[in-house]
Amino acid sequence: MTPHRIIGCTLVFMIFACSPKKQQDTTDTRRPQEIPEILQNHSEKASFTKLADGKAERITLFNGKDLSGWYTFTQKYGKNNDAENQFLTENGMLHFDGEPMGYLCTNDSYKDYYLKIVFRWGEKKYPPREDGPRDSGVLYHFPDTAKNTLWPMSVECQIQEGDCGDYWLIGGTTADSPNKNVHEGAQGRFIRSGNFENPTPEWNTVEVICYDDKSEHYVNGHLVNQAYNLSVTGGKILLQLEAAEIFYKTVDLLPLK
Repeated sequence: MTPHRIIGCTLVFMIFACSPKKQQDTTDTRRPQEIPEILQNHSEKASFTKLADGKAERITLFNGKDLSGWYTFTQKYGKNNDAENQFLTENGMLHFDGEPMGYLCTNDSYKDYYLKIVFRWGEKKYPPREDGPRDSGVLYHFPDTAKNTLWPMSVECQIQEGDCGDYWLIGGTTADSPNKNVHEGAQGRFIRSGNFENPTPEWNTVEVICYDDKSEHYVNGHLVNQAYNLSVTGGKILLQLEAAEIFYKTVDLLPLK
């Protein structure tokens, strides 16, 4: 072998010898940090079978683009007739704005899940709530067989200025709770244990955990309410329009069982 070939081979060997070895990728794709903190530390975590391998598949209920997977309902116009364009998608967010009271409802039903909602209030308020707090709500366990009405059979996680996280038992639903129980008309109400809302117009995060015949409400990471012996344990999920401008940027669901 000629000297220049020897030098060339030596250089090649040195380059390979000195180059860092490509390490085997040992990254664990089951990242605990991807599981919401309130689930990581939950007392019933062992029973959440779909979290056992750390790969529970998140369902993005709102895709940031359109109302796929949802239908509209208003007291004034009925189902799927958004005549006044009150349910909008703008800049990756849901934007509810207007007077006709109603809701946006999932086409599908769910049970045993973790639900995350991120919202903030807009400026506008309309009759009959122009002089009161801004009001909306996340209603869940709305049975497929129940009728679409302004307040359909369901369990509500209240989203209202000053009352975020309260329970409302609507349309004949029942439950028990360790929190203060009051009745307003035919509807039961469980008062949240504390106020952890951010002031308007800051963003707020509401998390709802539903499993078996129980559910829990969290506001900005704080457990504020819980109920058990729920008379309904699964169904559709809806977001209310109640005469107040509101924006939703996250509506995500994580099945637990």
